[in-house]
Amino acid sequence: MPTARRALFRKVLRSVSLGLAALVILLLLAAGAGALYLSRADLKPLVEREASEALGRRVSFGSFQVRWGDPLRVDFADLVIANATWGSKPEMVRIGTFSAQLEVGPLLRGVLHYRRLRMADVTVVLERDPAGIGNWKFDGGGGAGGLGLVPKNRTQFPTLIDFAGERGLVTYRTRSGNLLGIRLDRVAIAAPDERSAVELMAEGAYNDVPARLDATTESYAVLRDDDVPFGTRFTLAGPDTDIAFSGTMQEPLDFEGVRGELSLEARTLDDLIAAMGGKGEAKLPLSIAGILARDGDHWSLDAAKGRLPQSDFSGALALTEGKPNQPDDVALDLGFSDLDVDAIAAAFGDTKGTGDLDALPLHPAGLRELNATVDLSADTFAIASRTLRNVTLDGRLDGGDVTLKELGFAFGGGRLTVDGTLEGDGKHGQLALRARLAKAEIAALARELGASGDDIRGRLEAAASLAMSGPTVGAALKRSDGAAVLLMRDGAVAQSVIERLSGDLRGLFRERRGHVPVSCLLGIVTLKDGIGVISPLRLESRDAIAIGAGKLDLARDRLDLTVKTLRDSTSFFALDIPVRISGPLDNLGAAPLPGSGEDWLRQPAAVSETLPPDLQK
Repeated sequence: MPTARRALFRKVLRSVSLGLAALVILLLLAAGAGALYLSRADLKPLVEREASEALGRRVSFGSFQVRWGDPLRVDFADLVIANATWGSKPEMVRIGTFSAQLEVGPLLRGVLHYRRLRMADVTVVLERDPAGIGNWKFDGGGGAGGLGLVPKNRTQFPTLIDFAGERGLVTYRTRSGNLLGIRLDRVAIAAPDERSAVELMAEGAYNDVPARLDATTESYAVLRDDDVPFGTRFTLAGPDTDIAFSGTMQEPLDFEGVRGELSLEARTLDDLIAAMGGKGEAKLPLSIAGILARDGDHWSLDAAKGRLPQSDFSGALALTEGKPNQPDDVALDLGFSDLDVDAIAAAFGDTKGTGDLDALPLHPAGLRELNATVDLSADTFAIASRTLRNVTLDGRLDGGDVTLKELGFAFGGGRLTVDGTLEGDGKHGQLALRARLAKAEIAALARELGASGDDIRGRLEAAASLAMSGPTVGAALKRSDGAAVLLMRDGAVAQSVIERLSGDLRGLFRERRGHVPVSCLLGIVTLKDGIGVISPLRLESRDAIAIGAGKLDLARDRLDLTVKTLRDSTSFFALDIPVRISGPLDNLGAAPLPGSGEDWLRQPAAVSETLPPDLQK
């Protein structure tokens, strides 16, 4: 290379090197000046503005400080995030103190990666608007994914390697207006990195019921991928109740899209009653397990199996949260082995109901507090010291009104079914019931009612209707109307009964053990203003025809019935003396009425035209 060309090349190279060196020096000076400025500048207004725009809510700090380095140190106090404009309180979030160490590298990818985070004195108010939208749904410009100072959804949730918090309070107002309070005395979250499982522990109280939460979840990387369900396992332990869940959530921040196995073990129901805002105690153990699902306002527990005292059950439960100022809607589809309502009532401290029917509302105002669909069955059902078998209950409570599609149980060797409605406004109720007894054995029926059951045999059919209205049960009974029909064909009655009814003198000197065929037994009762007129009552047998009439007072639980045999149907030795059966229904007495006239038999009979259509045939 010629000397002149080499000299020119060296001159150009020197100039480029000097220029690059000068540029590096300028950049270093600029960076140093920027760092010096940022370390001394008041960043609080800038962060408040950016956070407010990102959330669409006013955000303010009492103090805000950044210490530059890797990790980045951020400390602030008295953070306040405003509530939605429709919220019940002006503040949604308040954080007393916040101290964090942030990894710088993940920030460049739009992820908040906290190497260490400490928070204290946190209050959060959660509620929904009339359309069901939570106040935690922010209106700011940031969409899904990316950096979120406060996460709007699971894609913006930060990585918490070492988190500890204390003195927190979260309140949640349900759509029906109930207020739930979650006190967080201590919270800890730990994970080795963003791709490892996360451990969570929290101690505090739920509606003043002490509780401890222990959970293991999938990694933060899975959490931020909203295309896949997020796996979670947790246990929630209280003084008397333990709850365990293992499954997935589509939106963990909202406990939304839940699917998984849930189990509950309650030594008493005290914790659950208090957690739901109720008062009182219930020394009643309960265990239940099933598949939990939640989608929006709808919760369900399918394939459920559980146990109450001395009773296993299975089926499904569901809850739909009510709209604002509207009741929740519950659906129960359960089958029990042995259900003891008396024992359950005793556990709640309700060993006996009021005996004053005039004080018992026919349509209680509390019926409006819940909507429910009930489909229950039980092999045995104990209530009011009686045991019913093969019980089914299908009904609906809606807006305070009850529709009983069917209540059925085995009775007297047959089956008794009841359906009807209860409507009203809480001050005045209207009750309409229909009942039917099919294929009952009159002997078995007599034994269930406390009689010997040996005097009369045969298949019994019966039907009844009842309508009443009033403010209380007692007042409604006094204005009740209805009818009942009882019929037996091709039965038999003990010879001794015929002789006693007819006053046959031969019964004084012999004991008849045989039975007389009965071609027909018919009884009709018509009810008006709480008084049932029994007419006709007729029994036709080979040896005698017995007729009767009387009255049944529902309000006073008293019966006054007279029965006699027709002279032309009995033997020469029969005196045909009327017999009066009267007294309280639980203590009836019988006595002969010698010399009595027959005017009592001439009261108008309930002919078919006076019966309700469903009873006429």
